[in-house]
Amino acid sequence: MSLSAITPDRIYEVRLDEPAPFSYVVETKRDVPGSQVEEVARELTEKDAVAHAAQWSDIEPAYVPSAYPVKVFDVTGEWPVRVPFQL
Repeated sequence: MSLSAITPDRIYEVRLDEPAPFSYVVETKRDVPGSQVEEVARELTEKDAVAHAAQWSDIEPAYVPSAYPVKVFDVTGEWPVRVPFQL
């Protein structure tokens, strides 16, 4: 889904996951206003994914920052479907 599916006045959870085939959560930002989702997703991608990949890339070649997915969840309960989000 695109960023247009994110409503500025709703609250979201923005999560950075490890790249496939791994499924661990690296970082989660909670209570993010829709108007800040893009900024938070960019920070997770540019800082947290880079730092996490640097720790693990010598052990596992799948750990490259661009492979980390960012997922956005609506926490109001009205839209419980996960929204994959890539910058």
